Amino acid sequence: MVDPNNPPAPPAPLPVGVDGPLAAARRTVLREIEALLTQAAEDQAEALVRALFDARRVIVLGVGRSKLAVDAFAMRLMHLGLSVHVATDVTCPAAAPGDLVLACSGSGRTPTVVQRATAAKEAGARVAAVVAVADSPLADLADLVVHLAEYSEDHERDTSAQFVGTLFEQGALVFFDCLVLAVQRTRDIDPDAMYGRHNNLE
Repeated sequence: MVDPNNPPAPPAPLPVGVDGPLAAARRTVLREIEALLTQAAEDQAEALVRALFDARRVIVLGVGRSKLAVDAFAMRLMHLGLSVHVATDVTCPAAAPGDLVLACSGSGRTPTVVQRATAAKEAGARVAAVVAVADSPLADLADLVVHLAEYSEDHERDTSAQFVGTLFEQGALVFFDCLVLAVQRTRDIDPDAMYGRHNNLE
């Protein structure tokens, strides 16, 4: 209980210039993500948005942490009103002409992703690739490519301080969320309508 006759002492001022390993890591991660996204090409992002909205259905594809990023994007695309499926879900329909398969792989060489993207292309679907390596099998077979190259916080190419692939996966997630917000604004999509599509069986 607080004694009104003896109020607590005010908090001590925060030290300025004192840092710790978590704060240093936070700055590195945020600066690297900013460096990656700063280099992302606007025309590639716009082409991806057009392809998403032109498609009859969107099927997202990835493995590992790249899959987590593109699956999260699939949820937001559903909120935007698109017909979206995750390739590994048992309810995913066969890819066909008119569909867009969005494949996310940093290396662009993940065997499962490349094989499934190839199968989608052979079935007549368009393929969009989000990759860190533009010169890769996935990028070569794709109809359109979004290149999210890794950079250091000082904008040096391929010199991220983080464990291999981490920056691409972070960057892809944030890039996808930036696309969603841009679409909301440019296409005047009602947030209430988006919320109305949110899962009510959770």
